[in-house]
Amino acid sequence: MIAENPQIYALGVKEVWEVKKPLDRIIHTMGWPLPSDAFGGSFAYPLSDNTVALGLVVGLDYGDARLDVHELLQRMKLHQLFRDLLEGGEMLEWGAKTIPEGGFYSVPERRHGDGLLVIGDSAGYVEVSSLKGIHYAMHSGIMAARAIFEGLKKGGTSADHLAGYTSSVDDSVIMKDLKERRNMRLAFKGGFVSGVIKAGLMTLTRGAFPGRKISISEDAAASKHLGPEREPLVPDGKLTFSKVDAVYKSGNQTRDDIPSHLIVADSVSPEEAEMYVHLCPAGVYEWDGESLAVNAPNCIDCKATDVLGPRWTPREGGSGPSYRQM
Repeated sequence: MIAENPQIYALGVKEVWEVKKPLDRIIHTMGWPLPSDAFGGSFAYPLSDNTVALGLVVGLDYGDARLDVHELLQRMKLHQLFRDLLEGGEMLEWGAKTIPEGGFYSVPERRHGDGLLVIGDSAGYVEVSSLKGIHYAMHSGIMAARAIFEGLKKGGTSADHLAGYTSSVDDSVIMKDLKERRNMRLAFKGGFVSGVIKAGLMTLTRGAFPGRKISISEDAAASKHLGPEREPLVPDGKLTFSKVDAVYKSGNQTRDDIPSHLIVADSVSPEEAEMYVHLCPAGVYEWDGESLAVNAPNCIDCKATDVLGPRWTPREGGSGPSYRQM
């Protein structure tokens, strides 16, 4: 699918908690616990009087190959802002997913074909600065259903019959919103502080600044380095959790002897292996100093390594997480 820019992605790790006291506000943060060269932030939303969803989302163009989003989320919960909310409660569910962040310039020119329509995240309908994505997926799904219905009335589901879907999305609030904030996420490619300044100017000018497309490369082209080693976080199993415990909370339905659905290169350097270990929130990859072990049953299909490393392929039906409240 052809677009002006390649798609870029973020990895989001999320938990659902049962809490002792209600959260009476929505919380969004940027910056800490992320390093200055990483784009992202946290969220906490009340789902009911005693249920809260919280998580951390980080762009996959970060520089430090030792950055670990799952571990950063665990460390974040030690901050008083989140500790006061969660202590005494219970983590009900855990999950992770990659999210498209490229915006307007990364949406393919055509999102229809013979017998198919591309909707939601698959088409890149996510507006990062206003955290819009779910209702764009619903809206594009409605327009897809209408296009299919019209095509069937005309006798088919060929690309010509379904072409109205792409044009209807292009004329909708989805592309209007994406165009107005077309460079917002891309502005942070130069760093957090400069990104904030540029994003402010873009907001004031309704997207007119800087008067051109900001060109970007795919996430895999961003250089990575091994940053300093940090003292490992020792999870307490109450407020903070290991990756293995987190996968259990995802309701993982995968059998232990499933064939691997992850395609890994024949030769992986120690540096690459260490990046995979930290990148994967589910503990799929383990490095013993000599070889890379792949624990395919742990995979919860977040597809982060599909962006930066081993390729993800579909596996047998019924495998993967069994989310209930995600």
